[in-house]
Amino acid sequence: MAFTQEQVIAAHMHVGNLKKQASTKTRSFWLDMSQGLVVIDPEKIASSLDAAREKILQAKKDNKEILVLCEKTLLSDEMPALSKACGFHYMNYKVPAGFLTNFDTLITSIKSMNHLEVFTQSEEFKRLTKKEQLTTRRKLAKVQKVYAGVKLLKKRPDIVVVVDGKGMMKFVKELKKLDMENIVLSGTNFDTRWKEDSLVVMNVDAYQSVKQAMHYILGA
Repeated sequence: MAFTQEQVIAAHMHVGNLKKQASTKTRSFWLDMSQGLVVIDPEKIASSLDAAREKILQAKKDNKEILVLCEKTLLSDEMPALSKACGFHYMNYKVPAGFLTNFDTLITSIKSMNHLEVFTQSEEFKRLTKKEQLTTRRKLAKVQKVYAGVKLLKKRPDIVVVVDGKGMMKFVKELKKLDMENIVLSGTNFDTRWKEDSLVVMNVDAYQSVKQAMHYILGA
């Protein structure tokens, strides 16, 4: 079932940034102005979400590795369950800069975390002092915050979904440099020229807006 304009409006997805903050590079998505805010065309949002969903569904059929980058706290509590239900990897806490262009470093960090997890379940760990066990668990918890969502990732992702392209511009630039398949969700302040079939211009600052978009795109 296609996403409707009524759903867009109900979730306030059409609310853009202040005109003075908005980028003219997103003008093709604008519909109007209201009280100094850009109003995004609900029809454009709905069709963009449909295109993004189709791209993700096809990626799943092709057994491609899907990675979601989202540092916003809006969905941080829901991301693990959504990831498990929809079959994607995610990073949502202080995503390390340059990991796409220097992917071997990320894989090394993931392997280190996985080895540490195994170690905490071993007999050798049980023989450590209580202080040593506490230190090890704290170290593990620290790296799990960053890498728990990619613990099963074995290779560079085939498609990357970025939530808030303007806020995560360093990763958008990496995607462009590597020419990786992607979907970028961003507000009207997104100031980089991007392929329209890979861009969803919408309200990325409201919980219901981001939640409904992500659940729909990822096939929840």
